[in-house]
Amino acid sequence: MIDILFEQHVIQNTGLAAETIWCAVNEAYNSKGRAEGVPLALVFLVLPLTFHQRTASVLASKTQPGALYKAVGEDREIRVGLQSRMQAMADRTFQALSIGFQTNLLIMDSDIMRQLVPGRKTPPVAHQTEQVKTIMSAAKRVGQGFAEMSVVQIAVNLGVRF
Repeated sequence: MIDILFEQHVIQNTGLAAETIWCAVNEAYNSKGRAEGVPLALVFLVLPLTFHQRTASVLASKTQPGALYKAVGEDREIRVGLQSRMQAMADRTFQALSIGFQTNLLIMDSDIMRQLVPGRKTPPVAHQTEQVKTIMSAAKRVGQGFAEMSVVQIAVNLGVRF
């Protein structure tokens, strides 16, 4: 059972946010055969999708391929408020990216797309709580979605603008 204060607890944890972004980036990078990272713009979707209790639960329950697409197809309300959550969480995403870069959890590939690649192959922490396991599972599904769809397809399916 997920705690009622789920979102409040996780939103205030910038280290967890950095690890969540790493998890999505790592999954996308591995799904693309370690040949391509995640465009910087897409990273701003990770926290609003995984730190939202309902969305995280739906995503965590899906399997690949097409986990992100299946989740949106099953629960159209995932799109509701996503743009505003993405904008509201932009500062938190920047703070998480700062931690990720400082700790070498994430690396910026300075190509024309400004792609992020994982700086390590294994998770930095083994989590015990079900809430955090749900977040990490949802982050993996988001990363798989990033690997399977283009930026345009993701933006259209999730109803967001960058």
